[in-house]
This record gives sequence, structure tokens and C-alpha cells, in this order.
Amino acid sequence: MPRVYLDHNASAWPLPAASRAAADWMLSQGGNPSSVHGAGRHARAGVESARRSVAAALGGRPSELVFTSGATEALHLAILGLARPGAHAVVSAVEHPAVFGACRVAGVEPVRVAPDAAGRLAPAAFAAAVRPDTAFVAVMAAQNEIGNVYPVETIARAVAPVPVIVDAVQAFGRLPLEVATLGAAVVVVSGHKVGAPPGVGALWIQPGLALTEVLGGGSQERGRRGGTENVPGIIGFGVAAGALTERLAAAPRIAALRDACAEGLRALAPEIVFHGDPDARLPNTLSFRLPGVAGDVLLAALDLAGFCLSSGSACASGALEPSPVLRALGIPAADARGAVRLSLGPETTEAEVASFLAALPVCVARIRAAEAEATGYTRPMPGAGSER
Repeated sequence: MPRVYLDHNASAWPLPAASRAAADWMLSQGGNPSSVHGAGRHARAGVESARRSVAAALGGRPSELVFTSGATEALHLAILGLARPGAHAVVSAVEHPAVFGACRVAGVEPVRVAPDAAGRLAPAAFAAAVRPDTAFVAVMAAQNEIGNVYPVETIARAVAPVPVIVDAVQAFGRLPLEVATLGAAVVVVSGHKVGAPPGVGALWIQPGLALTEVLGGGSQERGRRGGTENVPGIIGFGVAAGALTERLAAAPRIAALRDACAEGLRALAPEIVFHGDPDARLPNTLSFRLPGVAGDVLLAALDLAGFCLSSGSACASGALEPSPVLRALGIPAADARGAVRLSLGPETTEAEVASFLAALPVCVARIRAAEAEATGYTRPMPGAGSER
């Protein structure tokens, strides 16, 4: 069965050119980029070419960029590099689980800045939470589950001179991003969100900022991250970064598809609830719930029908607990368990969105029929006798 992929926030489709570049390197002479012989120099040239490409896509200099195994490692390098155990830190309550995981490893219990019911974050709340001894503030550029875009520059000005860590994983390739204007000390991005092979990310570090060494034992990445680089992944990342202009150019079309999908969902089920800020969100993301429909059951039904969606962060999928992000918005646990996230990509077509809208009521009807058979109670279909 042909599958319709609507989970691009979890991972973008691999860019063919990036995949070919990574494969071509693995099929070539290879070599360790730290070796001085010809094969090593060949590998080093590939890494440095990719560094220039990714740095240019971020609006930074190649010397400011550290390649990592992904965003999770990059966040650990940043947080452990800035904070000692027991340090004071301020973090938005809607950050990716990797931020809270890194804080736990660092021995930091951060002060959490809560969003409002639409997931918006107030710069004044960050300013009120910082202290003279605050080691860092962490705020993402765009929320991976609900799609909210955050005023990182304003927050950075509000908390200056405290270093700000920005998770820009979802913003990279979907919104224009210039690290030099963000006011951030550290910016984190991930390759597989923009079509690179999985297992590669990057950490941009503000010039002059010193991070305590976390991964020692080697002089790779200018001594800031020991360990042999993932050369084919990095090369693929460089190619994907070089194609970001085309990806960004597709954003208006994707936003129009997102809006058409939202209107279609409202027409199918007027009682549908959308999560997040409709006025400041990623062009590709919709988070919603159908009251009375369990999110995991709906996702399973859609999967069987050939549609790939998720309930939120891919790193937390399969968890029994409702999304901490939705809970931070004040959504009750039972309702948060109904959340479904749809995220579009440059490859998504109008026909695919139309097929999803056609399949959704069929899937819900099957869920209702199974409920009725199990309980003897027939729940009304979405839209029947409901009010906005």
C-alpha cells in the first residue's frame, strides 16, 4: 500500500542528493579525517566542505561549528559545558525532552517558565526568573509538537548577559535563521530534519564562549568534541544544508496546505480542538485532538490505512504518559492523550492531504464501531450535534 508520510517533524524524507553523497564517500577510499595521509586528507576535505555549507546556512562561520551525533548530544555538550551540578538555570516548560535529560545528567534542576494556554512564552517571565548566578537560559526557536515559534531574540535581550541555549532543530530549514542575530550563546540543529542521513547534528558556539570539555580523549572539532567524526553523515548534512534555499522557498506552499488541512478538519469535525498559537507557528505543523477519540488508537487506525502521523515528540512516542508539552499548556491528561500531530514536508501534495481528510472519518467510524461492540454504547460521530 502506498503510504502518505505526514510526520516530517519526526524526520524529513532523506534528500536523494545527500544520500548519494554519503554513499559515494563510503564507497570511495574512506579514511579517518584525523589521519595525515591522502585518504585522511580526502575525508578531512569532505568534513570541512560540509562545515562551510552548514555554517553558511546558519549565518555563522565554519570555525564556530561543532559536528555532533545529533541534537541530543549537542544539547548535552552545551548544558554540561555551561553548568556545574547544582547550578541555577531557567528553561521553558515546553523544551524537548533532551534538554531536561541533559539538565538531569548535569545535576541541574532548572526553573521552568510556563507558557500560556496557547503555548506562548513571555520574555518578561524569563527575565523575572534569572538571577545573578544563572548559568544559562534554554528556549527553543520553534516547538516540535505544537509548532509555536518563539521570540528568541527578545528573550535573549531580556535575560542578557546570561547565555542562552537555542534548540533550533524545527526552525532550521523551515524559517529563516541567522545565528548572529539571535542573541544566543549556543544554537543546536539536526541533520535528519532537513534531509541529511540520521545521526549527525551541529552545535554553533558564539565566538569567545568557552564550554567545559565533555567528550575528551581526542582533539577533533578543535578540541571541543572528542571522537572520530561521522564523515558520511556530515558530508550528507553539508549537501542538505546547501539545498535549504529550495526548502525555505517551499514554506508558503506548505503553509497553504496546512491551512487547507485545518479547514478540512474543521468541516469534518467542528468540535475539533487545535493546540498552539495560530498566529506564530511553523508553516508545516498542526496539533489537534478529537474529543472522545484516543490519540494512540486513532494513530494506529491511520497507520493501518497508510498514513504516518504521530502524537508529539518522536523521542517520547509509545510513552504511556500524556505529552508534558500539552500538560504544560494546562490541558488535562485525558485530553492530552488524544493529541495527534500532523507535520508536512516539501514533498507533501494536495492529493495526499485530501486523501488524509477522506480517510480520517472512516478511521473514526471504525473506532466508534469497535467501541460500540466492546461496550454496547455508540458514541456520536465527530460533528454530530456539536458546537464550536
